[in-house]
Formats: sequence, C-alpha cells, structure tokens
Amino acid sequence: MQYKDPFATTGDFLETKFFTPLKEVNPAPWSYKLKKLTGINEWRSTDWIKTIGRTSLLFAQSGYDLIWQNRLLQLHHFFWETKLRKPVVFDFDDAIWLNEGEKQVIRKIEQSAMIFAGNNYLADYALKYNKNTVIVPTTIDTTKLFPLNKEAPHFTIGWIGTKSNFQYLEIVKPAVLQFLSRNKDSRFIIVSSEKPEQFLFDNKQVIFKTWDADKENEMINEFSVGLMPLTDSDWTRGKCSYKMLQYMACGKPVIVSPVGMNEQLINSGNIGFAATREDEWINALIELKNNDADAKDKGENGRKLVETNYSCATMTLHILEQFKKVIN
Repeated sequence: MQYKDPFATTGDFLETKFFTPLKEVNPAPWSYKLKKLTGINEWRSTDWIKTIGRTSLLFAQSGYDLIWQNRLLQLHHFFWETKLRKPVVFDFDDAIWLNEGEKQVIRKIEQSAMIFAGNNYLADYALKYNKNTVIVPTTIDTTKLFPLNKEAPHFTIGWIGTKSNFQYLEIVKPAVLQFLSRNKDSRFIIVSSEKPEQFLFDNKQVIFKTWDADKENEMINEFSVGLMPLTDSDWTRGKCSYKMLQYMACGKPVIVSPVGMNEQLINSGNIGFAATREDEWINALIELKNNDADAKDKGENGRKLVETNYSCATMTLHILEQFKKVIN
C-alpha cells in the first residue's frame, strides 16, 4: 500500500485491495460449539470463514496487467488460486510455508511469473521452485517515519510490535528490568494494540502506549533506542526486520538479536548493537545511555541506510523494472 503514491509519480496505476483479517488468530468460541454439534474441526471452520472473506478479492482481479500478491488468498483451498489468469508476482516477507500450508505455498511459487522475496533466507527457499526470484526487501515510507530531532527528557528504551511478538519480549525482560532498577531516570515504552501480560506497568518506568497509525512516528521518536529481540528459528530467520527498520527510519540506534535479516542489517553499518546474552543487552543499553554522541551517530547512520537501501522511494523504480519484465 505504501507504493501507491510513488507509482503514481511515474505514471503507473496501482490499486490496492485487501481483506480484513480476523481479530484473533486462534479459533473463535463459536467454532468449538460447532465442533460439538457437527464434528468439524475448529481450525477447519475458521479456515473456511477466512476463505469466504477473501473470495470477493480473488474474483476482483480481472482487468489489470499484473497481480502483485502477498500471502495466499484462499489458504488451503489452492484450486481457486489457479483461476487467476493474469501474471502474478508473488511477494512474501515471512516464512509463510510454515503456517499457510507448505504444499500450497510451493505450488503458488511454482506457478507465479516472478517471486519477490524479502531476504536471502526466503529467496533461497523460493529459488528451489522458481528461478525467477528477486530479493525485494521490506521498505519504509520515509515521509511518514522520520526523525523529529527532539531532546528526550529521559533515556527511553522502546519496543513496538503486535501481540504475536510478545513472546520475544521475554528475551529482554530480565536485562531491561535490571537496567531500569539501576537507572531510575530511564524508562521502557511498549507500543502495541494491547498490554503484554509479562510486564507490570507503573506508568513511570514501564509504560504502555496504544498503537495509533497517525501517531506512530511521534511514538517511535520518544525512544532513545529501539529493541528487536528474536529467538533463532525457521520462522524468525524469515523475518525482514521491519521493526528494526522503523527505528532506523526515525534516527534511533538499535539493539537486536543477530538473527536472519537483523544480522545482515546490524553488520552493514555502525547503527547499533547485536546482543544475545543478558549482559550484552545491558552493556549495550549502558553504552548508549552514557555516550550521547555515539548514540546520535548510530541513529543518523541508520536513517541514511534506510534512505539509501530500504525506502519505498528508492525501491519503486526497481520494482517497476521487474514488473515490466513480466508484462512484456
């Protein structure tokens, strides 16, 4: 969706269509009641609801030169996916074969005209089934996320993310709480749609803020440093460091788990620290708190890196060039 305006500046028309996802990933309570009455598995009934919700989108795709598709439209009901008659560029920035059905994902990759993979790990997977695979990294709209250059009254550790990623906060919880106990003038802000249960929010040192798209830039700019902890798994190696890129776009230094794309980014410039052990997280926080000049340099370097390699403005022409190869 962030490419709609950049495409328009080149005279190309991009119409965005999307389905509204279910509020909860897990099956709804009614699906368990249905199971008792009919024996239909709660996950299968949830899958059918998702499929029905996406059907109109599937049949709305005629009349275009090319379909730029992210995720499977019909989940495990791949028969309908084959009814798309326009060239499809299938774009994925997660290891979606792990939770959307590997057989269906492989078939989609095989039958697509081109694949956009968000990082090397995903590209290596896609290349096994489609040689016409191009790495197109996750990008940031740098006109919406940018440094506000305001002096923060407190050293502020920040994390932004969805409920599904709360599990990774467990990695940094001991280090953050220990750091806060030793630095009473510091604070930790979590931005999400709801509060993670593993933290006690006192609204002084540990603060929760409800995510708001219109205030996202303002919220991230409150951070002195952005955290992106991850476990090391097949799923996390497929992640494309969007959270990390958000911090960098706002000119914030980062501390991250060196997993997948995170490792590639942290090694590409003096933008922050990689941390694995608890003491490494703490030492990185101490270094950034006590060295304003270094923290500022790292933040500025991160912003430059995003502008050069990970902004939608920079990537627009590259994407359009790939599309023309498919259309022509």
